[in-house]
Amino acid sequence: MTDENQNNESRFRYRLGKWLLSRDECVFTTVIDQNRDDKSTRQQLMKSINNWVNRKEEFVTQEIVSEMCEFIKSENEDLYFRLMEKCALKGINAGEGIFQALSMCQCEEAITNPQCEKADDFSSV
Repeated sequence: MTDENQNNESRFRYRLGKWLLSRDECVFTTVIDQNRDDKSTRQQLMKSINNWVNRKEEFVTQEIVSEMCEFIKSENEDLYFRLMEKCALKGINAGEGIFQALSMCQCEEAITNPQCEKADDFSSV
């Protein structure tokens, strides 16, 4: 292996470790600390993704999220695309974005929090 390839793999492992640590210390420890070299870290990444992708799951919430997205798109296409863009920038799915939007202002805060009043008026929707 050339020095440049080794540096690229080490850089990849470092950046992966930094990202994991910012997300969850336990996952960081499992992936980086238990895989002491670049090759085993990459193998762990591929194995984990393969296991996750192949795991059978029921996606009951996906249907309602799809319905909400279709509704938003049919009512206000610009808003829909801005929602998708913001979700992509935040690295979250549309369901999580919609949930964050709905939970942004709790009932008690809506009266006193000026942020809650700045939303566009969609009362006619």
